[in-house]
Amino acid sequence: MASRHRHRYTIVGIDPGTTLGLAMLDLEGKPIEVFSSKNYSISDAIRRIISHGTPLIVASDVTPTPSMVKKISKVFSSHIHELSESLSTEEKIALTKGEGYEYRNVHERDALAACLYAFKRYKRKFAQVRKKTPPDVDVEEVKALVVKGVSISAAIKSLVHSGSEGKGEHDVCGDGEDEDEDENEDENERRIDGDIQQLRRAIKAKEREIEAMKEYNAALRSELDAKEHEIQGLRTRMDSIRSMSRREIEEREEIRRRDKEINRLRKELRAKEAENEELRKIIEELKWGKEIKNGKRIKVIKSFNREVIQEVDRRYGFKRGEVVYLENGSGGGANTAELLARKGVSVVIYGKEMSHFAAEKFFEFGIPTFSTNQIPVMVRGDFAFIDARMLNERMREWRSDRGKRREEKRIILSSICI
Repeated sequence: MASRHRHRYTIVGIDPGTTLGLAMLDLEGKPIEVFSSKNYSISDAIRRIISHGTPLIVASDVTPTPSMVKKISKVFSSHIHELSESLSTEEKIALTKGEGYEYRNVHERDALAACLYAFKRYKRKFAQVRKKTPPDVDVEEVKALVVKGVSISAAIKSLVHSGSEGKGEHDVCGDGEDEDEDENEDENERRIDGDIQQLRRAIKAKEREIEAMKEYNAALRSELDAKEHEIQGLRTRMDSIRSMSRREIEEREEIRRRDKEINRLRKELRAKEAENEELRKIIEELKWGKEIKNGKRIKVIKSFNREVIQEVDRRYGFKRGEVVYLENGSGGGANTAELLARKGVSVVIYGKEMSHFAAEKFFEFGIPTFSTNQIPVMVRGDFAFIDARMLNERMREWRSDRGKRREEKRIILSSICI
């Protein structure tokens, strides 16, 4: 009679990593278990595999075969299913798409694909084994031998009791009753031989299981030694840290404190140097301005926008009644003109043409505006110089024109009201 131990031999697929994927099939290709877990050790994996039987084939989905897969195969003396190239994602999805194949994540899928691919390689050979194996020979034992490289016929012969094929025909003697007794005795002998054969197979299976457990214990001892070595290394490192004297720690802390102070002083020095350079330029410009006869020094605003006006105000400030030069008067509108007017500016000289809205806003605030064609400007850095007498002359003209404009406006409004 054939042995009926369920899942005695298995095909195991392994996806190593931080999250371990593990899948097991029986020799008919039916799933036994698909499992995954984080931080799962090799000893945990071996224990789980043993709980379902003896792994006949161990497989992975990549090449070269990972070291963990090799170690587990060595523990059980199992056959490793080597790949010529790693399985692609498309291949793994196709392999695990069949009915009854379930998985929760890519780790389980990869492990399941590995053992299904291994089973696919032996599927036809296993079908031949089922077809050729006699009823009184264990099919799984024949499959196990075939995987190890034995031919089907040789595997079957090795499992058949050596005496079952050597029996000759019994001599016929006596009457019919003697023949019946001989037949009964032969039947009993065959039954006893079958039981003996089954017991021998059970003993061999136990011997294999014992050998696997020995290998498993050896793997556990190896893992334990590695952990102890790691612990010893950590202890040595801790002792080294503790042995550092308090003086060394204080010296390091003092060096860090001094480095921090040096960096602070360097930043402060750079700021002072920049400030001194700026003051030096201002002094030079002031000296240069005194050499211009009837020269009036005014501030330069490079662009007619809020940011530049605020920057000039921050650096030099605006005084009430001050004259300024807008190097480019085209950028600002009414709001920008109002901002400058509220800074106390009394006269605006502009380079490029100023917008109509800005000019009107300055006029509302009583601030005259002149182009550089009306009042020439000599620029030097952040300051410019104009002829004070020319400015006064243009101011008189502007006031006269302003009076005329107001009178014209009054007459127009009066005519509208009438």
